[in-house]
Amino acid sequence: MMNTKKLLFILLLASALSTIDAQVYRTKTFTDRIQTLRVNFADKWDAAPVIRLNSGEQVEIKFDLINPSPEYCSYRILHCNADWTPSQLLESEYLDGLQNYPLEDYANSFNTKTEYVNYRLLIPNENVRLKVSGNYVAQVFSEGDDRPLLNVCFSVLEPQTAVSMQISPLTDKGSNSHYQAVSFEIAYNNEIRSPMQELKVFVQQNNRFDNEARLVKPLSLQNRKAIYDHHPALIFNAGNEYRRFEMTTTYYAGLNIDAVEFFAPFYHSTLYPDRKRSDRAYMYYEDQNGRVYIRNNDTDNPDTEADYQVVHFFMPCEKPYAEDVYILSDCFNNILDSRSRMEYSADEKAYTKSVLLKEGYYNYLYVTQAKAGEPAVTAPIEGDYYQTENEYRIWVYACPLGSRYDKLVGVQTLSSR
Repeated sequence: MMNTKKLLFILLLASALSTIDAQVYRTKTFTDRIQTLRVNFADKWDAAPVIRLNSGEQVEIKFDLINPSPEYCSYRILHCNADWTPSQLLESEYLDGLQNYPLEDYANSFNTKTEYVNYRLLIPNENVRLKVSGNYVAQVFSEGDDRPLLNVCFSVLEPQTAVSMQISPLTDKGSNSHYQAVSFEIAYNNEIRSPMQELKVFVQQNNRFDNEARLVKPLSLQNRKAIYDHHPALIFNAGNEYRRFEMTTTYYAGLNIDAVEFFAPFYHSTLYPDRKRSDRAYMYYEDQNGRVYIRNNDTDNPDTEADYQVVHFFMPCEKPYAEDVYILSDCFNNILDSRSRMEYSADEKAYTKSVLLKEGYYNYLYVTQAKAGEPAVTAPIEGDYYQTENEYRIWVYACPLGSRYDKLVGVQTLSSR
């Protein structure tokens, strides 16, 4: 009996450790040679990369290889759990088609100072079909290298639920102050028999993962509806409207750009100094909640004719914060790491950052983070204002008893304004 208990304990411990060590996939690049990685619903630049199973809908992936000529690149597709760790499914269970197929849709840049190759991939396509719902990651590889150049996350929906949601500044932490509370109901069909155990729910604010509400449990069940209300994890710091700049030409300085100059081999756009906003009154203006829209005023084909410029961020600050300061934006795929971290200059008494970016319209915020893996906060620099327009998205997964993967059964998005 003791040997059986010991064996069971070892197996459970190994399972727990494997879960802890399991890779969590995010849309990101692994080399500076890859720039402007984007993924969305095909032909809708501001739509989340979610398609319905067997619907004919496609996810569109685009990126630039900073190189004068194309390189042979191939891709493979992996299936993931609700938390973006690898699922247990075999390739034959989730994929019908070819792995390691070459990327054949690409074009060289034209009339740009920076030479690059723009790649485009649609999934599913004539070479690959997705057989089940859930989360997926596409990995792109360069020939002869087993390390990916990039990961791209997208999802496939198999609707089995209807989600109705509300966003309110009246929260358990305070009313009309610094917070917004999300509440919602999930109406589920007969295929979901034990919602308390089967449903896995995640809630995101402005496509962020750092402050995501994860694995939220329902408050109650009523008439085949799961009720989610008055949950501490569903109270979000309200933040502030995103800052903006518009870099769409080299002939003049666009929105929030102080100067455009050429220092070989790049054009340089210097932004106006970004002042702290947490001590100011709230001001509304329309933004895109962190998104990036690639465009150039002088061409109809920005994918290959928009140029790259070095953008210089500058935020005056008498002394550095105790926490790290990051730029939160889709241009960094909303990831807080060395690419998005600001550097403090004691000589200039300011945080600075210089980044190579493709011409377009950009949204961004300054956030602080005490420790990697913790939620970033907007309060010190941007402030938190209940009036802020934020976009919230609910992801509903179901894993019935005996199932080996998480189905994506519902997605709903709502703006707070």
